[in-house]
Amino acid sequence: MNCPLVNEEDDFYGPVRFMHKKHASISNDCSGCHHYRPNVPDASETMRCSACHQNSFNPIAPDRIGLKGAIHRQCTGCHKKLHRGPIRCSSGCHEKRVRDHTELVELSRKPDALEVTKECLRCHPAQGEEMLSSTHWLWKGPSPFTLGQDKRVDMGKATVTINNFCVSVFSNWPRCTGCHAGYGWKDASFDFTDKTRIDCLVCHDTTGTYRKDLKAAGMPDPSVDLLLVAKKVGKPSRKTCGNCHFSGGDQDFVRHGKLNALLDFHGSSCDVHMGGLGFQCHDCHKTRNHKISGRSIALPVAEGSRSCNHCHTDAPHQEKSLLTHHLNKHSDHIACVTCHQPVYAKYTPVKTYWDWSTAGDKERKVKRDEDGMPDYAWEAGDFSWGREIKPVYAWYNGKVKRHLLGDPINSEGVTNLNEPAGDIMDRESKIYPFKIMGGTQAADAKYNYLLVPHLEGVGGFWQALDWQRSFASGAEASGLAYSGEYKWVETAMYLSLNHEVLPKVFALSCVQCHESLRNRLSCGRCHQDKRGVDFRELAFSGIDEKLIHLTRKADRSQINETDWLNFKDLGYKGDPILYGGRFKKLPLGWKVASQKK
Repeated sequence: MNCPLVNEEDDFYGPVRFMHKKHASISNDCSGCHHYRPNVPDASETMRCSACHQNSFNPIAPDRIGLKGAIHRQCTGCHKKLHRGPIRCSSGCHEKRVRDHTELVELSRKPDALEVTKECLRCHPAQGEEMLSSTHWLWKGPSPFTLGQDKRVDMGKATVTINNFCVSVFSNWPRCTGCHAGYGWKDASFDFTDKTRIDCLVCHDTTGTYRKDLKAAGMPDPSVDLLLVAKKVGKPSRKTCGNCHFSGGDQDFVRHGKLNALLDFHGSSCDVHMGGLGFQCHDCHKTRNHKISGRSIALPVAEGSRSCNHCHTDAPHQEKSLLTHHLNKHSDHIACVTCHQPVYAKYTPVKTYWDWSTAGDKERKVKRDEDGMPDYAWEAGDFSWGREIKPVYAWYNGKVKRHLLGDPINSEGVTNLNEPAGDIMDRESKIYPFKIMGGTQAADAKYNYLLVPHLEGVGGFWQALDWQRSFASGAEASGLAYSGEYKWVETAMYLSLNHEVLPKVFALSCVQCHESLRNRLSCGRCHQDKRGVDFRELAFSGIDEKLIHLTRKADRSQINETDWLNFKDLGYKGDPILYGGRFKKLPLGWKVASQKK
């Protein structure tokens, strides 16, 4: 709609993604925005803004402001009154547009990567300074959510963390830093103060043609037309973020159970936000001064936290009904993704186990499963894969118990490299779903800590097929002593499942966790009969259809399963409907519970 007072900034700011439910839950008064209702008996109680407000300076109604003007006056007026939300375009409501750089870029026909960065810095020196202190540049930073390490600012995969995928960056820089937002990090001497080493294009490419040589310490592939990419820079996208984050562990589908290339184009049955609503990564992971909010349980560094309730509030189910009342009560104890991600790796297999101890056999014949995934690679060892996997559930309060380089291993069993903190009596804890990645990796037989293997390059295992030489070189690079003896030990990593979120029609039903709802009483155990409410239908809503849609395995063993959450494993005596919740008991459940003892 045309409004001169607003249009003057249209070239600088993009449209707003308006969250209607969030605003409705805050105001609790529809008439505050929808202030007009025609005097017609069958008219809706709320009219669309555009029903009255259309073009500005309309000769039929010259006193009526246009749609853009009406919306902006309503938004800013309410924000000022409540002292909540942005009141100017540039303060968080509208995203800034990126100017066309075609005529702005001054480069030779075939510039090298560092020349491109220097040209970026000519106009954006402040952004270069911001980048130098970011975690995407340093691969380390503050760790406020790691137990016992919350004051440190030097933790990250560049320093003290270890995993059971490719283990550690030490001695393996040229390969690991193939996804670094910089150029030339090939060893420990890399200069993190040199702004010309920043790779602006890896995040800001819009052509889809930019890619790195994954064995060249972050340098771009020689085939990339750097001049073309530099002239077409724009906002980061799912593709630019995904070029690194979808391929954690060196290829798509390896590390995560919920991040893969399908998120770049799939529908809402894969992810309701990116597939269904067209979200880009930065729509949730808000960024300020090149500091990107969001965090992973797999890594300690965090530049800000994001959660579902930032948009959906603490009462995310807005419909006024008996079912949504209970669902909102559940939100105090259960994470949104527990119900909205009943299985992970829905469309593509994901690696679930990695055994380094068998690596090195170049003669072994590789077998592939029904999805075409290999069971072995001579460079890395044996693999196990899974698809449509039911998560592991645990209490989680946002803090993490983390195993660091040099920490003693668990000599009695599996060493957890990270573990969610929390328990049933912790009011900050909720039940979250996790993928657990299992592994077999090397530890020093004398010092009992995990070893860092040197894999690629001179002296690396992939060249010499010599574990002794590999571990000695890795220990030197990481600063750990090596006794000369190694052993293979079991490890496990928890990985969060915050993407591939499903819409409500595919979320878990009540009966899939609460077996007590299968009997004749159903919800009537507590609620009296109510005309127009079919309690049994509410409890069973869509259970078979949902899982048939999601489950493509031949046996479909999860259909009609009613113990999705094992309440006893989570610390309950049994189904909370019968035995009571973690902080209070349901009065009508006491008698039933006592009879079952």
